[in-house]
Amino acid sequence: MKSRTSELAAGIFVIIFGVALFFLAMKVSGLAGTNLSDPYTMTAQFDNVNGLKPRAKVTMSGVTIGRVDAITLDPVTRLATVTFDLDGKLTTFNAKQLKTVEQNALEELHYSSDYKSAEPAKQKVMEQQLIDNMKSITSIDEDAYIMVSTNGLLGEKYLKIVPGGGLNYLKRGDAITNTQGTMDLEDLISKFITGGAGKSSDNSTGTAAQSSSSEDKEPSFTE
Repeated sequence: MKSRTSELAAGIFVIIFGVALFFLAMKVSGLAGTNLSDPYTMTAQFDNVNGLKPRAKVTMSGVTIGRVDAITLDPVTRLATVTFDLDGKLTTFNAKQLKTVEQNALEELHYSSDYKSAEPAKQKVMEQQLIDNMKSITSIDEDAYIMVSTNGLLGEKYLKIVPGGGLNYLKRGDAITNTQGTMDLEDLISKFITGGAGKSSDNSTGTAAQSSSSEDKEPSFTE
């Protein structure tokens, strides 16, 4: 009786362990917990996305706000085009925040030369256009840049959005133009070696030039 109880307990333990291992694998692979609220799509182009994979996370200030959807190669620019989905709930201003953003944008508009030189009727149109354009903006400003970062020294690759602090914001579906691709370890080593070789070559050239100039000088004798 005890042996059957032990076998049953061992079987339950194995099942629980297998289920936990399955969910852990799903979590690590990025296939679980990726539900986004009010999702929308944006794009960015990089010169190097080595190591970045679909389902990789997109973060801002350490908070996961989206996932990479697809990675393709632009045949014209020959740059890697990354399409990613963002969480609208995390990257959209609420009503109070949007009102503040609109007020700041209107104040900046009022200081512009085009607004000052326009007729009052034209100024009203410009203000209304600005407010209408604010309806689909995100919290990502136009000065922000996106980079391929690494989780730890040798961890997984992911996209990291760094805010720029501007007052103009990107709309849903826009592209982030300020990008920074992957910096490969091989490239860093190559640049370090090449730089070191260049410095040593310059030093040897300078030494040779100094020795040559000293040989060309004739000794002076005094009577």
